[in-house]
Amino acid sequence: MVRIEPINETSPYLPEVNKLGDSNKATLGFFSKGAFEEKARNKQILVALSDHGEFMGYLMYRTVKSHNRISVIHLCIKDNYRGQGLARQLLDYLKSVTSQYRGIELRCRRDYGIDNMWSKLGFYAVYDKKAKTKGKLLTYWWLDYGHPNLLSLINDQKSESKLSIIIDYSIFQEIYLHNHSSKPQEEKGKDSKALLADWIEPNIEMWVTHEILNKINKINDYQKRKDIRDVFLGLSRINYTDKQYQKFLKSIESFIKLNDLPIDQSYIRHIAQSLASGINTILTKNVDILKLSDQFYEEFKVIIISPNDFIKRFDDIEQQKNYQSRLFAGIHSLKQLPIKLEEVNKLKHDLVNNCSEEEQQYFLENLRNFLFKKDTHECLIIKDEDNESVAIIVYNRSKRDQLEIPLMRISKHYLAETVVRYLLFTSISLSAQEGRQLTKITDKYLQDKIINIIQEYHFIETENELLKLNFSLIDTKKNIANQLTTLENSLLNSPSFFLNLSKTLKQNNLSREAILQIERYLFPLKIIDHDIYNFIIPIQPIWAANLFDKELAEQTLWGFSKIELGLNREAVYYKSKRSPKTLHPGISGRILWYVSSSSDKKDRGFYNIGCIRACSRLDEVIIDTPKELYRKYRHLGIYELSNLIQVANNDEYKEIMAIKFSDTESFKHPVSLKDVQEILENKTTFTSSTYINNEKFAIIYKQGMKGK
Repeated sequence: MVRIEPINETSPYLPEVNKLGDSNKATLGFFSKGAFEEKARNKQILVALSDHGEFMGYLMYRTVKSHNRISVIHLCIKDNYRGQGLARQLLDYLKSVTSQYRGIELRCRRDYGIDNMWSKLGFYAVYDKKAKTKGKLLTYWWLDYGHPNLLSLINDQKSESKLSIIIDYSIFQEIYLHNHSSKPQEEKGKDSKALLADWIEPNIEMWVTHEILNKINKINDYQKRKDIRDVFLGLSRINYTDKQYQKFLKSIESFIKLNDLPIDQSYIRHIAQSLASGINTILTKNVDILKLSDQFYEEFKVIIISPNDFIKRFDDIEQQKNYQSRLFAGIHSLKQLPIKLEEVNKLKHDLVNNCSEEEQQYFLENLRNFLFKKDTHECLIIKDEDNESVAIIVYNRSKRDQLEIPLMRISKHYLAETVVRYLLFTSISLSAQEGRQLTKITDKYLQDKIINIIQEYHFIETENELLKLNFSLIDTKKNIANQLTTLENSLLNSPSFFLNLSKTLKQNNLSREAILQIERYLFPLKIIDHDIYNFIIPIQPIWAANLFDKELAEQTLWGFSKIELGLNREAVYYKSKRSPKTLHPGISGRILWYVSSSSDKKDRGFYNIGCIRACSRLDEVIIDTPKELYRKYRHLGIYELSNLIQVANNDEYKEIMAIKFSDTESFKHPVSLKDVQEILENKTTFTSSTYINNEKFAIIYKQGMKGK
């Protein structure tokens, strides 16, 4: 057991530190006894001790307050304790006590031959300069803590509207290093350069990881190394916290070791940095890595793909960009908790530390004020399994007709955007369930990322607020149009949006697609006097529990008491092609989910099944082979390729059906099979999908939401 602790000038270990430093002065440089004492007096010497109190090594540092960083002066381990991970333990302790700084710098001679050690510890080589010893070079190494700064804010803006991809060193060379390649011109990577084509380049943002700097550092020629670094520093570089990087690094290393996969440490760091940044698409031409792409996706939901295949599949991958961060939801267990008053000051740093002083003051005053208004306000925080803050939201229920959100914030956590989508959809659903007509956001200091996501949920801007109409009713076009007109007249400073919707609903020639779009705008509204395709689709309890049914999920042994389930606003369900003729590719409509009862072992232990338990919007139907469907939709669900092959009766070339759905509402009063049979006036047991008309849909939906 190793113990790390700081020492002072009276410590019995200081002479040993002095002795070890002096015996290694050929590499560490001369440091006087008085200087050692001064550093100890400032508690800037950390020692590693065995469980018997034996001195094993030390780390000495200084604070560079003018640049808000830590500088390592010495890191030295006694010969008989080297190779035991003490350097990492000393460094980890240093990071834990200096987390308020930007990061750690150090300088090390290139000819010492320990560059790989610095790379493994998370540093990257930034530049070289001449050492005091003639003919020698010092390399400047940097370990960034990943706090928000101007660069990270610029990076956020770059990634908002484009598909972010990360390129590896080989592609970096082929695209940007024309003058540094020894290959003939015609052999240089044509497929890599295709990423710069006019049709694709405006739609992607290419990022590089810091590990590329460590690859560049291995180039022996000083001038070539300098020139290539200059090219690198002109590109978009990812940003991540060291804590997230270390977590992914540990997970990937364990995965590699468990599966005995042939991948070098440099590429492991490259992937870990990519995942820590929240970007999940990595381009490479490394054949050995590409062979492992399916395994990496199954474990980490990271897309590892060649430039050529990326271009072929660009449309599918581009559609997945809003789900990049959510792909990692399985790694972190998220929990939703009430905010405590004593947390407020810390939340200021976690959630608004890149904001102006005015915004911080607004945040503190308002959050404290909301916490004291317990009768009308509910203050919630989302945390990960390490108790790190991801997001907060405040609900104000002081008005009967609306659910107001006066405060919403996200941290730099890579799951933050995903959680915002969850919170917005949950808020709209909650508002409707409570019988309110409006969901209103009045926070005047919303972060840009939240504003961009809000636009996806059909909020409209009025004076100093964002408004979402959520009609929890099922009615005719005429009645809904009249309610919209009444609401328009009752709202001050309201836009003409509601009135225009009202006029649209009164038209006689509305298409089915237009009606479904209006239902999306006014979710959970249902329009019953228009020709909409409605289907009752049977689903096994285990898949209902995993895809949308929180109550069923909580019946399982592992439970889903936390919020991962709610992160899926959209999902996909797979079944055989056997269906009514009306359920075919190109169709959209509504789904009533009949959760079946069966003798299958994995369905045992569920209760309150054999009934219709939920309603969803049917967005898309696709028929293809398991492998093609998996690649297209794997970002949306919890299925693995093996599950899809089972649906195809273990024939990977047999076509099956994928049903993409969204905006699922769980029924408060599940409708039993007996009741459904009475409503449909037949004895069907729903062994396959069944088409029903609007009238029957309305009866089942009303009973499910409100009871008999």
